[in-house]
Amino acid sequence: YRKQQDAIFCSERYGIIEGSTKCGKTVACIAWLLEQAMSGNPGHSFWWISPVYPQAKVAFRRLKRGINERLYTANESELTITLVNGAVISFRSAEKPDNLYGEDVYAAVLDEASRMREEAWYAIRSTLTATRGPVRIIGNVKGRRNWAYRMARIAEGGQADWSYSRLTATDAIQAGIIDASEIEQAKRQLPESVFKELYFAEPSDDGGNPFGQEAIRKCIGDISPNP
Repeated sequence: YRKQQDAIFCSERYGIIEGSTKCGKTVACIAWLLEQAMSGNPGHSFWWISPVYPQAKVAFRRLKRGINERLYTANESELTITLVNGAVISFRSAEKPDNLYGEDVYAAVLDEASRMREEAWYAIRSTLTATRGPVRIIGNVKGRRNWAYRMARIAEGGQADWSYSRLTATDAIQAGIIDASEIEQAKRQLPESVFKELYFAEPSDDGGNPFGQEAIRKCIGDISPNP
């Protein structure tokens, strides 16, 4: 949908997207990374980075399902897809950031960035230096005490060559990819702070209160007039 397309396929080199769960940010970034790789040359590397290996595997399988098998060869053990133009898309884990250094990368996606260590971003940024490659940083909001949240605020403030976008459950409902009744059900079942983070990209105030701020307010009385 249009807002999703504008967020992922923006012209800026750095794009950071705070999004609700199931708003389409992952599939759009898979399409974006594939498009980048299709414009690449033999041996050029394009990376998808997930917090842990099983999540990288999910994106690897989704890309395989999404393109004609005549256009690529896949290495299941290394989680790589080599396109007919010779460009290689690798699906990697951020669990050990030191393993991400060394290669020249022509475009990258950091998926679920708020759930990975900041050192992974340092490594990825270094791999894009020689190529001046673009990057998309996506994920749910997860409190305020993480590097992805801080960088989103910098991008939102108008940093040059950065794009900031926010995709919510409302956007996904209007686009017809999530049913409104499902969101209402989630609202009833989840703590307020968790629901707002997962579906509306609104950070919890303290990052550690699972009951919501209203529960804290109800526990606080008026200030005493006594000395």
